[in-house]
Amino acid sequence: MENEDAINELLKRGLNHHEAGEVVEARNIYVEILERDPQNHKALDLAGLLCMQCGEFDAARDFFDSAMELDPDSGRYLCHAGTLQLHLDNLETAGELLRKAISVDPEISESFLSLALVHRAQKNIGDAVSIIEDGLSHHPDNSRLLTWRGILEIDKEDLPSAAEFLHQAISADNENLEAMLTLGNVMMELDEFSIAERCYKSVKERAPEDLGTRCRLAVLLKRAGRRDEAVAELEETFAFAPAESEVFNDIAELLESLGCDDDAIVAAERAVALDSSNAASFALLARLHGKAGNEEAAKDAEDRAAALT
Repeated sequence: MENEDAINELLKRGLNHHEAGEVVEARNIYVEILERDPQNHKALDLAGLLCMQCGEFDAARDFFDSAMELDPDSGRYLCHAGTLQLHLDNLETAGELLRKAISVDPEISESFLSLALVHRAQKNIGDAVSIIEDGLSHHPDNSRLLTWRGILEIDKEDLPSAAEFLHQAISADNENLEAMLTLGNVMMELDEFSIAERCYKSVKERAPEDLGTRCRLAVLLKRAGRRDEAVAELEETFAFAPAESEVFNDIAELLESLGCDDDAIVAAERAVALDSSNAASFALLARLHGKAGNEEAAKDAEDRAAALT
């Protein structure tokens, strides 16, 4: 009994570290538990979940398989194993595991979401909507399910309906940054600039390291005709960003996707200035200059990219 209490205490500590994103600490505790009790299926499952979140998919599969051997009717373990198969793009296997997880324990909302994502990956948006609706019948205030219900409306190109579900998601959890950001994107497309601005600023306040949101806010301000504020926001973003060429390549591609080719060129030029040996940065700069009709600059960047490959 004493050993069981000690292991339960370790599980609690490991989960606290896990939820706080303290990967090394959580991993060490799960290893310690499994050294004491190799058949502790809770620790096996949590170790598998940690590996999956870190992209260590082979190790995750081994841990989940071991956990399910010890407790084959656990809805949670089936959910995690199914979600892993979704990450691996094994959609049929993922669907089988997740449907079983729901039949065993419909109180695990993640099973509904992962199964919906399986159908979405298979381009079956209607089936994905049905799964999310089924999940919401069990979990009506689940913010993640509501968020994805909204995203599926975006897939259907029904932005007003998407906005309704995203508002509901934020009402259910006012710290749901995914819902806030997605609602901001929807509102910007609907030219509801004041709502979009509030969404982006809320995300920026809570996650100042999110460069994508900062860029989107700058683009929004530009679209709203507030050019000076847009320039200041983008300059602040560039100053805040890590001085790495790949980071500025990502910023340039995002700005390009949002229709701000001039700003994308500025970001791409920053990328090549940070690393003059990065061929991908010069190739991106060449493409952007080419789109803008800057033939001489495009040719120069293209030649630099070729010389580096």
